[in-house]
Amino acid sequence: MSNTITARHPLKHTAMALSSACLLGLGSQVAADPERPGEGVTVQPAVASWTAAVPVSWAFIELLEELGYEVRPPISLSNPVAYLAIAEGDADYWPNGWFPLHDPQLPDNFDEVATLFAPHCTACGIQGYLVDIPSIEEYGITGIDDFTRDEVKAAFDATGDGKADLFGCPPGWGCHEGINAMLDKFELHDHINHVDAGYAANFAEALSRIQAGEPALYYTWGPSAWLLTLAPGEDVMWINAPGIVEDEAERVEGVAGSVSDPIEMGFVAADIQVAANNAFLEENPAAAELFRQVRLPLEWISKVDGEMDEQNLTDAQVRPLVAEWIAENRDTVDEWLDAARAAAD
Repeated sequence: MSNTITARHPLKHTAMALSSACLLGLGSQVAADPERPGEGVTVQPAVASWTAAVPVSWAFIELLEELGYEVRPPISLSNPVAYLAIAEGDADYWPNGWFPLHDPQLPDNFDEVATLFAPHCTACGIQGYLVDIPSIEEYGITGIDDFTRDEVKAAFDATGDGKADLFGCPPGWGCHEGINAMLDKFELHDHINHVDAGYAANFAEALSRIQAGEPALYYTWGPSAWLLTLAPGEDVMWINAPGIVEDEAERVEGVAGSVSDPIEMGFVAADIQVAANNAFLEENPAAAELFRQVRLPLEWISKVDGEMDEQNLTDAQVRPLVAEWIAENRDTVDEWLDAARAAAD
């Protein structure tokens, strides 16, 4: 706001006062627009650094702008820094929380100054092991422990070392450590060979084998484009990795393309949630209600993530894809927006 004081002619005071009154009246009328309860409010979002966070980020920006909010470009932050920014009010919200995975990254006082909303994508942050459907049917595979059977090891041995090959993650990735911890815990090193090449190379090898009608066991995660290239339930199935994660959260219901329901993924499945600053929420009930309402499908997030990779799209080029999804789901989106507007009354 400017601190400059402009001198005015005394004879103009009355006219200017009337003019100001009219402007104030107009401002009140705009602010009272029930369709745009966020009019006049500037919002600062944060966004995660991984690509699948981009369509999620744009979805909330598009919807907040429909409610009249002026949304600034999101700040790309690492997880711990994002939660600290939310807690301190430097960012108003972050739609990329993965819980319970991110629990250890929250500041000590987070629940006093911020809110975690119900998931907008339940159990969408998934990791686990997949096998081609023909092999699952031929060998009766339901879990990672089936790879101790001689006939299964032989079928999945791509390198001729007498072990089933698991196309996993490269050194330095968290999943590399997770896979090796599984092999250690269940003494599977004599049965499974963790092929720890680069992930793209590992996935390409698994894809090549499956397309050639050969068995393949591999690791992947979602939301990601990998789930579209080999679709769970169509090409492959998630298999159980029981007892690896000592937490009930690893038993997940409703995972599409899994061999059982619930399924033990071997990694805790994360709910993707909005985290937001409480002071911002108290002043903006429409935004708070929007955060409660929105539900984004895993398949759509993965699809956009795939298009970003294939077409080398910038973040800005992703926004039209999000607007297109909103238009295609207009009836549902309008229900979310109507609930948000009602909360501001």
